[in-house]
Amino acid sequence: MSLLYLCVKIFCGRLIDVSLSTLQTMFLVKGKRNLATIFGFIDVFIWFLVVREALSTDVQSIWIAVAYAGGFAAGTYLGSAISKSVIKGTVSVQVITKNIKNCVTESIKLAGYSASVVKCTGIHDEDTNYMIYAQVNNRKLEDFKKLVTNTDKNAFITVTESKEILNGYFSK
Repeated sequence: MSLLYLCVKIFCGRLIDVSLSTLQTMFLVKGKRNLATIFGFIDVFIWFLVVREALSTDVQSIWIAVAYAGGFAAGTYLGSAISKSVIKGTVSVQVITKNIKNCVTESIKLAGYSASVVKCTGIHDEDTNYMIYAQVNNRKLEDFKKLVTNTDKNAFITVTESKEILNGYFSK
């Protein structure tokens, strides 16, 4: 078996198994145990075949390790890209803005998002702030952040993963 063929085989195997592993982790986080279990089984099965091939060959070359590590890196990148487009989910977004009259809430509303607004003050700054709470589809998060920052470039934004949402109004 040629070195090039072996390296390509190892790289592609790792690309697939690490992509599956990344998806498995995302499915676990989202509470989809059955899918995570299936992806985990296939992931480890492919990993075993790749490792066995890499360690049992008579070919001695650093390129085997490079192909193995390169497949891992590419698989991580590919798996995260796939999970972002395949796995639906929502994120909780909190926006703190100094002046509600700067139309942040109106922009959010006109764009079709739902949100709640709470009047608040900071611990070091006695000025009135407004905290906007919104649940946003993870595929629309970048659009939502641009919408807010285009309206208020100084808005403070935090984003957290939402595992489960009960009741309420969710748009977009």
